[in-house]
Amino acid sequence: MKNWIYFATAKKAPLASTLETVTNAQFLWRSAFNKNGARIANVGSIREGDGIILAWRRSGTERNAYLCCRVAAPLSPLAPGLVIDKIADPGARVLVSAGYPRNSHGDVEGLRVDNILECFFHVRGEYGGDNAIHELASEDAAQLSTASTIPPEATTKPVKRTLRRDSGAEATALVVSPATLSVERIEIEATTNVRAFDAYVMVDWSSRSRPATGKDSVWIASGAWSGLTFTAGRPQNVRTRVQAIYELRQQTIVWRDEGKRVLVGLDFAFGYPAGFASALGLTTAPKGAWRALHKHFAASVTDSPNNTHTRDAFADECNRKVGAPGPFWGCARGAATPTLTEQRLGVFDFPHHSLEEWRATDQEARRRVTTQSVWKLNSGVSVGGQTILGIKHLDDLACSVGGYRWPFEGWTTPSGPAIWFAEIFPTLVQYPEWADEYKTRRDRTQVQSCVRRAAERDCAGTLKGDFAKPGMLNAATLSRVEGEEGWMLWVESPA
Repeated sequence: MKNWIYFATAKKAPLASTLETVTNAQFLWRSAFNKNGARIANVGSIREGDGIILAWRRSGTERNAYLCCRVAAPLSPLAPGLVIDKIADPGARVLVSAGYPRNSHGDVEGLRVDNILECFFHVRGEYGGDNAIHELASEDAAQLSTASTIPPEATTKPVKRTLRRDSGAEATALVVSPATLSVERIEIEATTNVRAFDAYVMVDWSSRSRPATGKDSVWIASGAWSGLTFTAGRPQNVRTRVQAIYELRQQTIVWRDEGKRVLVGLDFAFGYPAGFASALGLTTAPKGAWRALHKHFAASVTDSPNNTHTRDAFADECNRKVGAPGPFWGCARGAATPTLTEQRLGVFDFPHHSLEEWRATDQEARRRVTTQSVWKLNSGVSVGGQTILGIKHLDDLACSVGGYRWPFEGWTTPSGPAIWFAEIFPTLVQYPEWADEYKTRRDRTQVQSCVRRAAERDCAGTLKGDFAKPGMLNAATLSRVEGEEGWMLWVESPA
């Protein structure tokens, strides 16, 4: 097997949109023949299972790699012996809207990919023109083992945002004095005790199937106020989800019993596009559908103390109830079945049995940063897998500590000792001065960023407003959000 490299440019779409399209669609544009009908160089040499690097050429000297993928088998080969696939409508329309060109027959040609991993490094090899595939140079192949995570600025989309105006007496500008602000330790001095919360816990979740530490494992950052001083220490790395839930339960109960109002931010979706609970036969009432869904996940998904789980089998069962294949997809090769597939385009489309691909809060987040679908299980990007295992544990945890799941149980903050659970998307929270830490230790840095964001906004009097009902939602969308989909904290507040 060989490794290849593909250079994309801004001619078709911005970098952030390109990364989002490739990871969600699992498809990389590549024609097999030029305008004269001649086969393009190297196309005939690419084989299923080969590695392919997605790189970005901004200028002649600035070239960076971002994703490392595996070439998947084509479902509709363009020609015998080629791994180039062709996708017709309606899947082609999705790709065309993202900047992919059609061929003369109206199809989109390209490579199906899976096992998509972040792989950031500065490209050193000598290669030819844009939008071509080249064999990976030895100096770049040597960088694969030391590549880092994608820098936050690469996933940020340049858009104009309408910022919500904070309300209430606490929204006045207050003086915040940062004594220490680092990934290792945060210390903030405030001038008033008027706050929405007294302690914060932020969790970067994981869907790993074995105990693990470091990248793509569970990270927990936390901190609390003592008078006018806020302190957060070094984030904690936890080997398993079961251990993480135990740590969260112990710490939050202690703080609550001390009289604290505790905010717990969890990095997975709290819900699915509206109608999922009904499609599974759990309830026909839109209001409170989230609770039926959470109970179903808690009872039906298993997750052992050593991280062995039944995520894929559960997703497969859901697909068969809804109308398989779909809505879940993107499983590992060994978990694929006729009803749970690795690929989506050319297999099924959204809306799928009236289910949309994105929640309202996902759509809002997509205006700012690259996002992944809650239906996409893994294939290197595990948002969907994390969500299944996250909701399973969230229901158990919230019930055991008497926790409040925002915003399902109301757009508010606690008035007394309590534990509040909120969905977070750490990519939305970035501090430029920690840019190098995001590249090398992103998970731990992102949860610490969220703790810092919560403390800074709370002592400035603005965190309470972040929990208020979003003003841009119409009545129908608000009903979906409150009844089943959920909402991300900070998805439409200032960066």
